[in-house]
Amino acid sequence: MELSPQEAASALRDIETAQQRSATLRSYTLSSPHLVLWGLLWVVGYGLTDLFPQHGRAIWAAIIAIGLVAGFAATRQGGRRAGWRYGAVALTMIGFFFAIFAVMSPVNGRQIAAVIPLALAAAYILLGISRGPRFIVTGVVIAALTLAGFFLLEQHFFLWMAGVGGAALILAGLWLRRV
Repeated sequence: MELSPQEAASALRDIETAQQRSATLRSYTLSSPHLVLWGLLWVVGYGLTDLFPQHGRAIWAAIIAIGLVAGFAATRQGGRRAGWRYGAVALTMIGFFFAIFAVMSPVNGRQIAAVIPLALAAAYILLGISRGPRFIVTGVVIAALTLAGFFLLEQHFFLWMAGVGGAALILAGLWLRRV
């Protein structure tokens, strides 16, 4: 049986589409545990910060350390290169936030607690441009929830971020797992 040039071109397009879909699903699957992990850590971190605002820096230093170690361990399923990438992204984000806060000097902890999720939301949107629309949706939802809580719930912003922000990450992680 001989293929016509049109049939061959169509078969090649189908193969490329299948490869792109496979890469997107793999990206979702590998990212899922990280979103669930960080969602749980947001619940704990923002919740404790609401209860003990004077210890916010210590709380978040511990939360970030736990998250980085657990996140690095979770990348083991993606192989050695994934671990290196995770570490590089983590260091880049930490450096970015130190630089932003050095330049912008936020007035209060609530501003810091809003800037970080907004930057991460932008990162999810950028990731989604190349890796799949579910990341874009996740970023948009996190940004919208953060802004809503920041402007509408000034007194309860940390609780808002603990409950709604953490839940949004957890649900996004579960949604990414469903391929």
